[in-house]
Amino acid sequence: MARDSIICGIDVGSNTIRTVIAHRRKGSEQLALVGVGESLSEGFRRGVVVDNEEAMRAIRESVRAAEQASGYSVRSAYVSVSGPHVSSRYSKGIVSVSRADEEISSDDVARVIAQAQSISMPPNKEILHVLPKEFIVDGEGGIHDPVGMHGKRLETNTVIVECSAPVLKNLAKCMEPLNIDIEGFVAAPVAAAQAVLSKRQKELGVLLLDIGGGTSGVAAFEDGSMTHAAVLPIGSAHITNDIAIGLQIDIDLAEMIKVRYGVCKPETINKKEMIALAPEGSEAAADNVSRKEVAEIIEARMDELFDLFDKEVKKVTRQALFPAGVVIVGGGAQMGGVVDFAKARMKLPAHIGVPERIDGVVDQLASPQYATSVGLCLFGFEIQEKNEGGGTFLPSGIGEHSGKAMRKWLKMFLP
Repeated sequence: MARDSIICGIDVGSNTIRTVIAHRRKGSEQLALVGVGESLSEGFRRGVVVDNEEAMRAIRESVRAAEQASGYSVRSAYVSVSGPHVSSRYSKGIVSVSRADEEISSDDVARVIAQAQSISMPPNKEILHVLPKEFIVDGEGGIHDPVGMHGKRLETNTVIVECSAPVLKNLAKCMEPLNIDIEGFVAAPVAAAQAVLSKRQKELGVLLLDIGGGTSGVAAFEDGSMTHAAVLPIGSAHITNDIAIGLQIDIDLAEMIKVRYGVCKPETINKKEMIALAPEGSEAAADNVSRKEVAEIIEARMDELFDLFDKEVKKVTRQALFPAGVVIVGGGAQMGGVVDFAKARMKLPAHIGVPERIDGVVDQLASPQYATSVGLCLFGFEIQEKNEGGGTFLPSGIGEHSGKAMRKWLKMFLP
């Protein structure tokens, strides 16, 4: 019987930390999710650690809940990285083919990617990913896999996703007391795209918008490869704050109103429709507020978010050509009218994205806010496949499988 591969993804979000444990039997394309855990992101602000002790306890709570649900003990995990410090840039690598018969080998590919990675970096920046857009063999571009081809010179155009080095170190420090090895840090937009975007969408050209609590991730794909990634400093929590300030109400009540009555397009709401405000701990009669007024508050903040989104999209060379449209994920994707709002603002098709290729607790995880956590598991399994499979941890009491081979490969791309 083929042994299952087991892996864990920890999504450190602005509002919630989500841990997902999954397995996939060898030869199967389906990912079976066996455990999920959640906790509030205490000790974090916009994906960045602001209190080590609180952050460590929040991660531990999420991981323990997933362990209890699955029966597996987490010894290693892939961890998401988010925040406005995440950005991307382009880089190019050029090497001569090493073999005498001029056949390109995997070693040549590794060398050209490493050469593209050899760029001048500020001391406070760290490379998260080196993602090849294309390979070029003797001037012929648009190649995705040059291994086995013949040529004298191999080039690559890459997207380098980078982040703040201190942020990574602080996040790693929070994991140390938990005795969980970090197999790799993964930019949140990269992980989310892994879960919700199909190969065809990436080939056609597609935009991903991950609306989180304190931040929103952006990723662009063309011709099957990522061409841009960034994290914007606005999320759905800003909408909650705006409602609380605009209506002069408690923040928890503002969150309830946003979730229950919030819509992005005020023109769809009747002016006479009212929302009853019930002040906490008060016996006084509840005030009423126009639902249209709430929608106008939401629309103003969504306009700001999509202004920033549009600026990021314009950094991509072919910003007008995304036939597959905009795929929206994250907790903010559940806002009423967000799809129509995106269509109107971006002049593109739009829809809500949910994790694909999953089995198990599907009812719970087939939701846009789980895109990043599920994507982390898919990302890890893809790396396992490139290293002939093998789990990074096993059910409690069965022993431990070494992840050294995987970590060695990861060092090429995740220093």
